[in-house]
Amino acid sequence: MSLIWSKNDGPERPKGREIPRNCGQLLGRLDELLPFLYVAQYGAPGRALRAQRTVSHPGLFAVGEQTQGDRPGIAPRVGLILPLRLCRNEKTRAALLEIAPLIGSQDPLMLADERRLVQSKLDAAFGGNLTVSDKERLDGFFALEPRRGLFQQLHEECDYVTEVIDNPAGAVRVTGSSRFQWRSHGELLEWYHGLGDRYGNAWTPFVPFFVFGNTAALTRYCTDRWAHGRLTAPAEDPSKWFVIRPDLQNAEVGVRLEMGEYGWAYLHLILGATAVKIWLSQVFDPFDELVAWGRKIEEGDIPVQMEIDEEGTEKVLTVLRTDDSNRVLFRVAEKYADDIQLEGIVSRVALAAALKAELRRFFSSEFDPNHWDDEEADESYVQTRDRVLNHPWMVAA
Repeated sequence: MSLIWSKNDGPERPKGREIPRNCGQLLGRLDELLPFLYVAQYGAPGRALRAQRTVSHPGLFAVGEQTQGDRPGIAPRVGLILPLRLCRNEKTRAALLEIAPLIGSQDPLMLADERRLVQSKLDAAFGGNLTVSDKERLDGFFALEPRRGLFQQLHEECDYVTEVIDNPAGAVRVTGSSRFQWRSHGELLEWYHGLGDRYGNAWTPFVPFFVFGNTAALTRYCTDRWAHGRLTAPAEDPSKWFVIRPDLQNAEVGVRLEMGEYGWAYLHLILGATAVKIWLSQVFDPFDELVAWGRKIEEGDIPVQMEIDEEGTEKVLTVLRTDDSNRVLFRVAEKYADDIQLEGIVSRVALAAALKAELRRFFSSEFDPNHWDDEEADESYVQTRDRVLNHPWMVAA
């Protein structure tokens, strides 16, 4: 069953921002990719929409299909994009390029003729390995039914997109592609799903789509509903049950912020000899929460926890009480992955002071609003640098 979100929220004005990505939802116009074959799944999990980079599954891009009828909306898909211009077989490419002009008649009596003509082009391209479903409505984004030899032919003749420069206010530019590497549907499923999971869940199949229009992005859904605009107080409280070992010294804590480009910055956290790098995204701006988090630590209002959305993964920064009010357990973990990346006992005052000092340094001398703030924001918008440096906690000595 396809998951559909309504468009009635009204998309917010997109921000011009170049986003290098090898996966995730494409937010810009798809002019350079259309028309394309899309080997994809119905629906898309939240992680697939938010992701921007991956090592294991490059090329898994999410594209939304505009739906019509009584409940117009956007149905997300996630899969592999095979632009027809990257097809290496001239005969196959020419036949597929003739499909889009055949579709669009408003006369119900012409639909059967459209199906017949489209099927003739598919036969010329794939020799019966790809067919039009009798139940599928032909428009700019429609599903097809694969036969056994389809994947072998895609492997022999087609390339898929692996890298792009995305721009929510502009167009997607293809910067990398690769040969379609799967000779069968089973090979693709194994690559995507692995060897199965411990819950015994069924593998979701991939479906070939023909796409030359009717695409859209879930920009309002992503930016509004996945932003973490709050701090939480975790229930975990080690001070109830444990005391710090008498010989355990505080770990030396370090905080460093680094400015990136195109809406990125980086937070480096160090405990002794261990360090972790956290990607800070303009889309899920964490600086207001980071300031509020530091203030709570300094004032002893703990436990306190915040999440930083890296557009695909989420880091959780937690400070917990110990039996000593001046010493805290500081932890950085990856949400859902059960992976603690940094943990140690630190001075509560030293942690807050290091964060405040680095925020002051970063926003006074390194922060670049041209790579972060929206130049077209209305007059009520307060620039990030001003919000941070004028915050009461940051102004206080």
